Amino acid sequence: MISRAMRAAQVQSDLFEEVEHDVSLNDEARMLVVLVSLAEGAGVLLSGLASGLIVGGLIGGVLIAILGVARWYLWSYLVLLVGTRFFDGTSNLGEVSRTIAYAYVPNVVRVLGFIPVLGGLLGFIAGIWSLVLGVVAVRQAMDFDTGKAIATVIVAGVIAAVVIAVVGAIVLLPLGIVGSALR
Repeated sequence: MISRAMRAAQVQSDLFEEVEHDVSLNDEARMLVVLVSLAEGAGVLLSGLASGLIVGGLIGGVLIAILGVARWYLWSYLVLLVGTRFFDGTSNLGEVSRTIAYAYVPNVVRVLGFIPVLGGLLGFIAGIWSLVLGVVAVRQAMDFDTGKAIATVIVAGVIAAVVIAVVGAIVLLPLGIVGSALR
């Protein structure tokens, strides 16, 4: 898994092609997303602890970890839907979700989000890097050109962001109220 994750991080398109066709990597891809999501959640937890917001950090960390996995499922489905319906891509959910899982790799550095300035900068860079890997993953999974991959990632990403924002607001608003009451 680590070897493939490193190859993904190095933007080796042959890795994404390999992952697309190897159904035996389903569990590994899922585990990779869980590990990256746990790292993101740990970063939020550590930020909360560093700020003295123990309950908020704990709740936020758990929610970020859960939402990280949910985001992967949602984005995979939306990429498949957008790519096949609007841009004539050819793929299935397994191929798309496996390749996109490896595009998440850079986000593991978000565990350092609690470090002032550096954590935010690393998180921003990881997000851009992950987007680039997402385009490569989608291009390989959908078997189309980079332009269509970029368009697919943008459209699916915007839809996913809206859905996550709405769901996040519905879930986080009540928890934020409870968390502030417990301080």
